[in-house]
Amino acid sequence: MALAGCSAGGPVGAPEAVPPVRASGDEVRLTILHLNDVYEITPVEGGKAGGLARVGGLLRQLRAENPNTIAVLAGDYLSPSALGTARVDGERLAGRQMVAVLNAMGLDVAALGNHEFDVSEDAFRQRMIESEFTVISGNARAARGFASFEGVDEHTVLTVGPDNIRVGVVSTVLPSTVKDYVQYGDVMEELAADVRETEGKSEVLIGLTHLSFADDVRAAAGIPALDLVLGGHEHENIRAYRGTDATPILKADANARTVYVHEVRLNRASGEMTVESTLVPITERTPEDPAVAAEVARWVDAAYAGFREQGFEPDRIVVQLGEPLDGREGTIRTRPSLLGTTIADGFRAVSGAEAAVFNGGSVRIDDVLTPGPFSEYDAIRVMPFGGDVVTVEMPGRLLARLLDQGQTNAGTGGYLQTSGITGASGAWLVNGQPVDPARTYTIASNDFLVSGREAGLDWFSVEGNDEITQTGVFGDVRQAFIAELKKLYGDG
Repeated sequence: MALAGCSAGGPVGAPEAVPPVRASGDEVRLTILHLNDVYEITPVEGGKAGGLARVGGLLRQLRAENPNTIAVLAGDYLSPSALGTARVDGERLAGRQMVAVLNAMGLDVAALGNHEFDVSEDAFRQRMIESEFTVISGNARAARGFASFEGVDEHTVLTVGPDNIRVGVVSTVLPSTVKDYVQYGDVMEELAADVRETEGKSEVLIGLTHLSFADDVRAAAGIPALDLVLGGHEHENIRAYRGTDATPILKADANARTVYVHEVRLNRASGEMTVESTLVPITERTPEDPAVAAEVARWVDAAYAGFREQGFEPDRIVVQLGEPLDGREGTIRTRPSLLGTTIADGFRAVSGAEAAVFNGGSVRIDDVLTPGPFSEYDAIRVMPFGGDVVTVEMPGRLLARLLDQGQTNAGTGGYLQTSGITGASGAWLVNGQPVDPARTYTIASNDFLVSGREAGLDWFSVEGNDEITQTGVFGDVRQAFIAELKKLYGDG
């Protein structure tokens, strides 16, 4: 495979100028719109970036210019989503709004990402049935019998456009979300097996993966039949070339801040292929597809009505963030962060507790909040499942045990973000003073954590442990977070 090169520029909101669809009698041109890790159907960053109606507008333009056009999504679209937590007719949306909008947009293929399995089995299976696009995964299967889920193919071969271009698409997903209804096969073995199944049927073969960059490199270098590796998971755009054929590895930015547009030219007589990839920002200047915009508005209206019943006004700007707040899982679940500390500070302030702790897994945004307007909806995005701030009294001996387990839980949702606590195992400090095993401490937390349902913390339960006593309830965790942001940055 020969590469024509890549371009990162071009007009904002549109790919660089493209020639007519056919270049010669033997040559055909395939256009691929590629996005990944899309949690919001609406724009982000105060409306400045992203938005699936805008992506739909770009896709409509690309299809008008080249009927040989497909749109693919490299995993993570059902969850985590603030809208997905809204209750409509008594039931959480759980990705229903995303599938409906992707159907309206005209998506062709989606790969399963690890976050698809955040939702319940019933919700997951229903979303697969609702999908009008093809969903694939070569290694994620139903735990019972290790068979593919209904509505999910192991791989697919599309026949695209008037030129009938045969496009094979294979996929695997990293096995990071553990649920009792899903089982994972080996990411490389299954990917290679699906390539063997499809390469003889395909003129262009795409790895539409949801893997770490390191695994994408392994795929590109170890499976030469792949023409392109179009990935997700990292949330930041990546372009690299690996393997003897310099196979392109490309990922766009999360929440459709950017998409990739890949122009593949194939000479059917010689078999020569060239690829040119353009990273396209999706901005306020990107025209919307009216039909997709109407579908987005329908679901936003329904979800916002549910949020208003909970006392939120989603559109209200509460602060102007002065710095980035990193809510990515790789940060919030592994180390202290400004976002985590700010939330914990809010718990402490609203309750008057000596210190505060909460599980990093309650932050579900898996994204970076950029400087600029921050709305009540953004607060819901950060902690979509809500809950109350509570205080408990507990002996220092158990507080030290709690903090030790939080360190053990690093890399999982049970990692603890804190306020007023420093030090390390065997030398914990509360407000600069060593933890006294015999003293009673008043600690603020979220009601989920004190329920005993976190990994390794089944003993940390106000219902099941007589040494832990709940002493107060101080309202929604998101309201405490908003109040702390206002202290830091002023009113919006």
